[in-house]
Amino acid sequence: MTQNKCVIRLFFTLSPLLLLTGCVHPAPPKMPFNSVEVAWAQKPGRATIKGCVSGGEFTKYYTYQVPDGNYDSYPIESSFKEIPQQNFTIDLLPESDYMHSLSKKMEIYSIRLHSYKNVNDPRWVDPSVLSFIPHFTCPMAGSSICPSVGHFVFSNLPAGNWYIVVAYNDTPKQRGQIALMQKITTIDGQTVPYVSWFGARSIKKCSP
Repeated sequence: MTQNKCVIRLFFTLSPLLLLTGCVHPAPPKMPFNSVEVAWAQKPGRATIKGCVSGGEFTKYYTYQVPDGNYDSYPIESSFKEIPQQNFTIDLLPESDYMHSLSKKMEIYSIRLHSYKNVNDPRWVDPSVLSFIPHFTCPMAGSSICPSVGHFVFSNLPAGNWYIVVAYNDTPKQRGQIALMQKITTIDGQTVPYVSWFGARSIKKCSP
C-alpha cells in the first residue's frame, strides 16, 4: 500500500509535464540565438552561488481501513528522512528568451526521455551555445566545487540573472533522472544561497 501511495503521488507530480511532452521531440529551440545578449556570462566575476541539492521521503505510513473496505494511508511525520543528492549536475543559463526556452526543454525532456544522461545533451542544446553555459557535475568536479554530499560552491561568476538547471542524475541504486529549473541572480562580491529540493513535501530543507 505504501508503494502504491508513493506511485500515485509521483504520477500526479509528473503528469502535467508528461502531457506537455507527449507530442514533442528533442531539438534545440527554433528561435535564433543572439550571443551578444549573453556575452557577459563568459566574463570572470566575483559572485558565488553556495547551494545544496537534496530531497526527502517518509519511511513509515499509518494504514487504516475506510468504510468501503479498502485501505488508505498517510505519512507519519516523525519518519521523514532527508536524502542529500550524491550525483547531480548544475547548468547556469544566462537570461535571455532563447535560454529560457532551452531551460524549459531541459526540464521537460529530463523526465520524459530517460536515455538522455546529460542535461547539456547536443540533441536539444546546439553545440555553439554550450560555451555560454557554465556547467559542472558533482562529485566529479572535485572538492573545491563539491565540498560535501549534496552541496556545491560555484565561484568567480559574473553578476547577472540566470536560469539554474539542476539535474538529479542516474546512479546504480537510484534510476531515473529529473531536472528542476529556477531563476537566480548573482551579485558582484556576494554569495547567493540556493536550495534545490525534490521529493516529499518540504517540511525540512537543506542548508547551503
